[in-house]
Amino acid sequence: MRTEAPVSGQNRPPNETAVGHTGASVRPTARVRPVVPVRLSKSEGRFRPSDPYVRRFWVAAIGPSAVAELLRLVRAAGKGEDVQLPRHLPILIRAGLAAGKDGCLVVDARFPEVPMELRWRFPPSLAAEHRRLLGSGRPH
Repeated sequence: MRTEAPVSGQNRPPNETAVGHTGASVRPTARVRPVVPVRLSKSEGRFRPSDPYVRRFWVAAIGPSAVAELLRLVRAAGKGEDVQLPRHLPILIRAGLAAGKDGCLVVDARFPEVPMELRWRFPPSLAAEHRRLLGSGRPH
């Protein structure tokens, strides 16, 4: 049995919705994402972006890439910089961590507790740790 690249040189079938300037197919993920302004909102969230809670529990709830993008958005908003449209924006919006308002992205300077509807993703040991942490009333 022979294994070799197709004669066309493409490993995947072309994507009909995206065509480059040379006529070659371009996948949507290869397109340049637009740049959008970001600003901070004043929130009543309990946790600072640097708090270990964010990396421990929000990562388990929405994933490491989404949390990394969220932290990048908060940092850019604090500096007044624009950012490329985040790939994980739908996840951040559904989790209540970002919103669109007046033509820009708005993120909170402080994060809330992980909502109940996302805690089902926690393994039992992490869920127990989360209950203990929130039950302690530890100030941040």
